Amino acid sequence: MTAAGEVRAAFTDPVSNRECELVIPPGGQVYPQPGEAKTGVAHPGCPAIADLEIGLDAFWCPACGWNGRVSGAWAHDVIRAAAQVTP
Repeated sequence: MTAAGEVRAAFTDPVSNRECELVIPPGGQVYPQPGEAKTGVAHPGCPAIADLEIGLDAFWCPACGWNGRVSGAWAHDVIRAAAQVTP
């Protein structure tokens, strides 16, 4: 289930060959301050949203330890496009 205005974009993590989703909530930030929405990666088997590191083409989940790869350029483009969408 997605929140109103949330953008999700599926991709395949080349490390695990599993489908993951870039999750961009309304007002989401890659490096959020306390209380701000977090942009990150939904991954199989864990309810937590993994931390996204665009500059390293990677994501990591502190809750379950999942390390994965994602194109930072692609993630940047999707996040930028999501910011252009008005509800």
